[in-house]
Amino acid sequence: MKKLPAMFRPPLIGLDISTEAVRMVELSGGRGQLSVSWADVEPCTKAEVGAGSVSSTDNVTGALQRLLQRARSRHKSVASALSASSVIVKVISLPTGMHEDAIEGQIRFEGQQYIPYPMDQVNFDFSILGADKDRSGYQQVLLVASKKEIIEDHLAIIEAAGLKAKFLEVRQFSLWNLYNHIHPQAASERSTIALIEIGHTSFEIYVFESGTPIYSREHQFGISRLLERIARNFGLTMEDAGRMQRFGGLPESYETEVLQPFVEDLAGELMRALDFFQTSMSDISVQRVVVFGSGASLPGIASNMPGIQVENPDPFRDMSLAPGVNQRLIHQEGSSLAVACGLALRRFTA
Repeated sequence: MKKLPAMFRPPLIGLDISTEAVRMVELSGGRGQLSVSWADVEPCTKAEVGAGSVSSTDNVTGALQRLLQRARSRHKSVASALSASSVIVKVISLPTGMHEDAIEGQIRFEGQQYIPYPMDQVNFDFSILGADKDRSGYQQVLLVASKKEIIEDHLAIIEAAGLKAKFLEVRQFSLWNLYNHIHPQAASERSTIALIEIGHTSFEIYVFESGTPIYSREHQFGISRLLERIARNFGLTMEDAGRMQRFGGLPESYETEVLQPFVEDLAGELMRALDFFQTSMSDISVQRVVVFGSGASLPGIASNMPGIQVENPDPFRDMSLAPGVNQRLIHQEGSSLAVACGLALRRFTA
């Protein structure tokens, strides 16, 4: 069957379930003339997302349903993502010429070499990357695997909201998909790019070399620490601190007493994370750092990382906004929607 032109492909909702919120993005149009049909965030403060699963299913499902009610969308197809910590991503080397059926059989037969779980407890997928430059007669294969129970829990949340998961991938691949949309030449460049997602309780660093994932690591430092400092300094509850940090109303001293010192600490943690990567892979040098996530737009991150090329791109660059889309959300918090946007782009890239 021929690949349908993008404008004729069924609508697809990009759905990001994270520690503190559920985020949704829907795009329409075609490559080069995309429009944001809808983008929204629903707080999910009581949900506990850890090790890739959500323990408070009803709470997350309720957040999803509220999002869908506001969107008034009849579309049901969803692209969603598992956390990097819940998925094993490896590049393995297999003999050139092996067909997909043979590769699948090889992985099932020798899976314990790559996956630290019994094979009957995991689901896996793979993609042939091309020739292995270090081994003549071999090809590189990207292997992605996760425990079945994690996948089933994630899908159950989506299905309980009346949605259907069409794509289920890993967060770093959705960010790489978005980065490739912003920089179309990235896929053909022979360079090493570090994508950093600054989230609520942690930040994740994902390194791609010539488009191939080579490293990922989670570091326990996120925006929740900024909220803790706001609450402590100004005698606020955490909920009020979060609301005022997003929408304003904090004292004038907030920027100098709390925000600037926090950004300096955050930049220091990012620098240490990059140093850790360089120590573990001393023969590879990162050419560019790209930050996404709810903390990416904090002022001063790049200036506190001297000697490093840091980019904080707008996920919705060159996209038009449909009537009803929250412009403040897009302009002020757009980077927090990066994963959802990358997932929504699957409609045009899959």
